[in-house]
Amino acid sequence: MQQSQAEIQSAILMPLVGDIFLIDALYPHGDKWQVSLTFRFDRSRSVVILKERLKMAGYDYTLSETPDGPLLLTLDPRRKLRVPLLNVALFLATIVSVYFVSLSFRFWALGGSWPQMKAAILRGDGILFTVAMISILLVHEMGHFIASRRRHIATSWPYFIPAPNILGTFGAVIKSRSPFWNRRDLMEVGAAGPIFGWIVAIGWLVYGLSHSMIVATSAVNLGDLAWTLRGESILFRVLAIWTAGDAPAGSVYILSEAAFAGWAGLLVTALNMLPIGQLDGGHITYSLLKRKQVILGWVAMACLVVLGFQSMMWWLFAALGLIFRVEHPPTLNDEKPLTRTAQVMGIIALIILLLSFTPIPIQT
Repeated sequence: MQQSQAEIQSAILMPLVGDIFLIDALYPHGDKWQVSLTFRFDRSRSVVILKERLKMAGYDYTLSETPDGPLLLTLDPRRKLRVPLLNVALFLATIVSVYFVSLSFRFWALGGSWPQMKAAILRGDGILFTVAMISILLVHEMGHFIASRRRHIATSWPYFIPAPNILGTFGAVIKSRSPFWNRRDLMEVGAAGPIFGWIVAIGWLVYGLSHSMIVATSAVNLGDLAWTLRGESILFRVLAIWTAGDAPAGSVYILSEAAFAGWAGLLVTALNMLPIGQLDGGHITYSLLKRKQVILGWVAMACLVVLGFQSMMWWLFAALGLIFRVEHPPTLNDEKPLTRTAQVMGIIALIILLLSFTPIPIQT
């Protein structure tokens, strides 16, 4: 039986308002919809949350409130895709940061000089890395954003974060202002980002490795992205040997910028896929295992502590895991079963983690 427009609109509004309001009535009003909402909790706080969600979801609306009666919401159902200036500014700043900061690390941090840096800029060094790195991050975050819109979860546009590190960025974050109603929604939003970002990273890695070289260790120059396979992920090992060849003893891979960006994309994806708290991996494992997710979360924390004796960065991530909690919070309806599509996405995501996790990053 075909759904009425009112039923469709009610289903769209429910994830945005259903946890803080009761929908009393919904009816068309010209080219808009009017919705009568009864408060379930504190009135002033509920209005603030509703405004944040509707703005973040891209709706134009007006609110009319009586002191003790229901709240009347007049809503334009045609959502706008307006990107706030702050998000645009941070995105542009991150492009600049990825280019200049990462290029600076390759020269000044390794004992280089300004003339070497200037020569690198004139050669166009850093441009391909910047394009590749930004494309991986952008596709990852837009995967989350589009999945959130599809499931009517009120989320912000991505906030990209420039940073003074070897990649020039700490990635990006997306703010959420509405809860996950079930594990299906949690899975789709959590898994869409890493899956699509990982595909882009693989593309850049394969392309980059085909333009990489194997040279003797003695022939490595300042600023070269020299790599061995020790401590690398399963996927990087396979692709490096398949594409560039097996490096004999006493030699290293000199990665092209695209290959380095692809490698970084695998690393960042795997970090996000750890089954801890609010990481993408926490979303995915909670969707699959519900409250048993916390068991895998603590196993992952123990592994990070052990790996920290090989690479101290893992102790930092273990500390962050403790600060932001290992256990993932429940959805509003954990008992709703996962769809077949959501189950497949979860399995794919776990395979990505196993293939892409780098036990000892940055071995030269």
